[in-house]
Amino acid sequence: MLVVGAVIAAVVAIYRFVVENVLVLGTIAIVCGGIYLTIRAIFRVGPRRGPAEVPACGPEFEINVPPLSAKTNPSRQNSTLARWVRADERVKLGNVEIGGGLFYLGDGVAVPGGVTAQYAINPNLSAQAQRADIGGSSMPYWPSYADMSPAARRAFLDWMLGGRRDPAYGIGLVFIFFYGLEHRMFVEQGDDAASLVDEVKRLLAIYGANGSFHHYANNFLDLANAQLSARIDLPPLSPERVAGPDMDLPTRLYLGAKLAHSPTLTSADDALRWVLAMPDAHLRTPAVRCFDEFAALWTKRFTERYPNGLPVKTQQRISLQYRAASGAFNVAIHGRHEQYPDVSGLTKQLDTLRNLVEDCTIELDPFSRFVGRKPNLRNSIVARGLLPADIWQQSGSQAIADFRRQVETVLGTQGRGSATAQHIFEMAGFEVPAIGKIPATSAEVLGRALDAIDVAIEPDLRYGSSIPRADEQVFVFRAANGGPVDPARATFRAARTQVEVAVLAAGSDGDACYEEVQRTINRIRATPDLSGVEQARLIAFAVTAFNSPPKQTRVFRKLAEVGEAERQAIADAAVAVVGGDGSIDVGEVKFLERLHRTLGLPREAVYQNLHQATAERTDEPVSISEEARSAGIRIPKEPVNSPLELASGEGINIDAAKLARTRRETEAVSALLSDIFSEETDQPPTSERDEKIALQGLDGPHSELVQLLEQRGSMTRSEFDRHARDMRLLPDGAIERINDWSFECFDDALIEDGEEVVLAPHLRGRISEMKDKAA
Repeated sequence: MLVVGAVIAAVVAIYRFVVENVLVLGTIAIVCGGIYLTIRAIFRVGPRRGPAEVPACGPEFEINVPPLSAKTNPSRQNSTLARWVRADERVKLGNVEIGGGLFYLGDGVAVPGGVTAQYAINPNLSAQAQRADIGGSSMPYWPSYADMSPAARRAFLDWMLGGRRDPAYGIGLVFIFFYGLEHRMFVEQGDDAASLVDEVKRLLAIYGANGSFHHYANNFLDLANAQLSARIDLPPLSPERVAGPDMDLPTRLYLGAKLAHSPTLTSADDALRWVLAMPDAHLRTPAVRCFDEFAALWTKRFTERYPNGLPVKTQQRISLQYRAASGAFNVAIHGRHEQYPDVSGLTKQLDTLRNLVEDCTIELDPFSRFVGRKPNLRNSIVARGLLPADIWQQSGSQAIADFRRQVETVLGTQGRGSATAQHIFEMAGFEVPAIGKIPATSAEVLGRALDAIDVAIEPDLRYGSSIPRADEQVFVFRAANGGPVDPARATFRAARTQVEVAVLAAGSDGDACYEEVQRTINRIRATPDLSGVEQARLIAFAVTAFNSPPKQTRVFRKLAEVGEAERQAIADAAVAVVGGDGSIDVGEVKFLERLHRTLGLPREAVYQNLHQATAERTDEPVSISEEARSAGIRIPKEPVNSPLELASGEGINIDAAKLARTRRETEAVSALLSDIFSEETDQPPTSERDEKIALQGLDGPHSELVQLLEQRGSMTRSEFDRHARDMRLLPDGAIERINDWSFECFDDALIEDGEEVVLAPHLRGRISEMKDKAA
């Protein structure tokens, strides 16, 4: 009883103590409980193992997987290390027999510093599950065969049994298999490396859409090639690059091999590959949008800047390590690459290459902007003409070929012809208004396009001419590289100025005739120190200038810049044109007076030179001043055969000989250049040869009218009517007769009638061919 009473008393005392100190005791209990839970949590948390979806940042994030725990460590469980199953083996796992091998079978795999069960296929672990976890949703973030659920193991074995090719299975299952391949390749370095590489390539083709697997599989292949000293497969040059903090390994190895052979990079492609492979490489929009053109321009500019190659100096050699995707090991890669220079750390040479990248990008900007606005015209002559001149031809071959075929229709078999400027520009894809100015940039682009197909054009802005209007005539002819000349060369410049002045002089009486054109051409041929192509350009320029004379103000303004020696030659050229026929108009005299005044020559020289020019043609005196009349005095009429026929009014009028000359205002342009390059001087004048030319089926006057149209391309209806009447033809009847003949020959009308009388452009070459046969 005493004992019981003592116990009761103790309990009561304890109860009273608890009641009286309940707050203190509660606080102590909470603190102790918290300490206990914290300690327990620390000792229960273990490391996770291996990534199923390793972040795509790259192998620099190493995941350290410790040796097997005491629970699964083979050395502590009296188990054996896993063995490698070769590709030709078949093994049984439970009720399943798997072929194809290439995995580790057993409890664990030895790695530097310990043993891992992460990618050892342990047949003792359960794979029994009602449903396979095909997607791997039950697997931890870092997959391990030892830690997977039975459902996931079943899915893994099913995937292996199906040949490891079903894309429906989760990427974590693929990674567990891949971990074994990288262990075999880089740790054991077995004799089946080729089959391992092939297997990774096969898996990459199936599962490469996964960014993490794509990264690790390619890293495997790159380092495997380095370890095997295999051939380096470089991707094609591209503006796209794989993101990462390091230069891609294939480029690094490739450039190292190049520099091991020679310390100088001679290839522009190699230099571009280097600068694009750097982590901080960045191409702006023109280089990305127009990368093919950028690469072509880079090649040109690199070769110009480094004709002997780019010297590269580095003492560092390539050192490589393989960081396993499983995180189980990190090993050095040995091979031939260890003797290669390493360019990945160089900066000095790269600065110059980056500057060159920027220069090329700036040059491409006009082309890029045009392509951005009109992508469907990327391959047109218009677009290609915006490229730098030294690359546009090679990068636009198809556009040039199409342009060549169209220009051939104008050149014909004789290699020369004329058309309106609008017609030629539209062949190149330019949108040119029928009437109006053509932009200078368009004229330059067209000139370069013609250079590329060995065709010259006049007028040509690049060689001293003005830009033709859309409706004006241009002349094209075959000439190597477009017939380049030096427009600043004194002889050529002076001859061109003489032609312009001669054209103005010939038209100063309001009527430039064919003979005046011919005298100008003859003077060009007689000018010493002119090359064949210079003569060709000047003659073509003269023909077009007579049809579209330059502005007198512009020409006279240029005369102020000519030298002392050139002034007399210019004056002589003008006098030779207007005085060559022995009949001078008052308007021509006034023009010559103004010309002499502009050139700083004495006015008296005008009359002296005119008298000399006309005296060479006739022994009769020639009056070159205005007639003084008295009221009521009749001037006797000159005989019909007199070189001059005076009439009432001011000045001296044109005699009957000049009326005869007007029957041929101009010669067919294609005939004008028929003997440009001939050095013979005893040929009869062109007019004498062509007077006998008649097109088959047409009489002489109608043939001459067709040839005039062939040379001019088009003329106003009033001008056509005047020419027709000069040839004693009714204009409407002449058009009808010529078109009837054209239908018989070509099944098409030759002349289009309206406010403008136009010769069909597509038939111009046919007329030229017929004319040559008739000659």
